[in-house]
Amino acid sequence: MALSITDLPALDNRRVKTSTADVLVDRVIPGEILVIAFGFVSWEARPDFDFYGRLRKLEQNSGRHINKILVRDSGNAWYHRRIDGLGAHPDETAEGLRALIREIRPSKVITIGQSMGAYAAVLYGLLLEVQQVLAFGPLSFLDPAQALLYHERRWLSVMRDLAANPPLSGYYDLQALGRIKAATLPDLHVIFGTKPGEEGAESVHLDAMHAHRLAAIGNCTLHPYPYSGHTVVQHLIDTKRINALLARIIMNLMLEEEAREVTADWHGWITENLRLGSPPEELVEILKHHGYSHDSSFAAVAGKTSVP
Repeated sequence: MALSITDLPALDNRRVKTSTADVLVDRVIPGEILVIAFGFVSWEARPDFDFYGRLRKLEQNSGRHINKILVRDSGNAWYHRRIDGLGAHPDETAEGLRALIREIRPSKVITIGQSMGAYAAVLYGLLLEVQQVLAFGPLSFLDPAQALLYHERRWLSVMRDLAANPPLSGYYDLQALGRIKAATLPDLHVIFGTKPGEEGAESVHLDAMHAHRLAAIGNCTLHPYPYSGHTVVQHLIDTKRINALLARIIMNLMLEEEAREVTADWHGWITENLRLGSPPEELVEILKHHGYSHDSSFAAVAGKTSVP
């Protein structure tokens, strides 16, 4: 006799790391929020599940249980081909997720992902008509013709493969899908880096382009990070801001900024930029963008001059 979904045991780090499944469902408490987390691409090994540890941390910080569905695309096809346990193409996969949502009976549904997972978070967020989407560095289209127009060549081979051998259903422009779903738009948050790469590399500028295309859908909040590249989640982890960001958007919970003392090399940077005439308040903002709290940033700059 199959277990009811409400009788499923809780996930743990070992199972999440070693499972061979494409879909995992954590312990269910009906009435609590549900987060569907989509994994990012991996060419060298099977993609990992994503955001499990961060969601566990959010449970600790909020004191609330979070229902979780973890999904990965083992074929790295931007969630357009088979996802074992859900479906063989996006419409079928969406129906599989709808069935799980009906069983879980959550108070609110949120999708989340980074890069390839971010495309899925927006795509399935729109198809499932969820309440909230968090997309870290998403593409806004998978159409090779548009990609060439925008000089978006990072994952052009994936786009061309989908165009040459399309699945039974496909969604290749999220902006267009957003227009179709205009009456049921989620609260969409697009988090992305804007730092130029080495020798004028275009990847981050392209992330900004995709973010603004998604903003045109409506009901969208943009979160640009000027000192991050495409891997904006790693940037937020490195600068100790990821937990506070997730808590604020998902739970409307304001966490205290994680204390980080401004390091000696930054003190030298402050001194040099003040000597060159940079406004103190601008230096405070730059330090904050690098993950230092307002208080520590202000103190570091104020220690060398008076800040208005």
